[in-house]
Amino acid sequence: METTEKEATPLQQVLQKLGSSNIVQVTLLRLQKDNVKASLSLVYKVIAGTSYRPDIADAFLTEAEAEVARRREVSERARQLVAEA
Repeated sequence: METTEKEATPLQQVLQKLGSSNIVQVTLLRLQKDNVKASLSLVYKVIAGTSYRPDIADAFLTEAEAEVARRREVSERARQLVAEA
């Protein structure tokens, strides 16, 4: 009997690329701040593609983009410090 693995959704791939990050919790905080009713499990369901909530997907992607930009900035700052030392 073969086991078939489901291909990761694009949102799951983003989450995997970010690695150990609190991006899901940050997304939930953003949604709560915007008065959107959501739970941590709902955010994960949207990421997994088992629930369709474009507002949650958009908030997740916005936070993921901000995290990637922050990491890029930190890396650039570190490179500058190494060059100056």
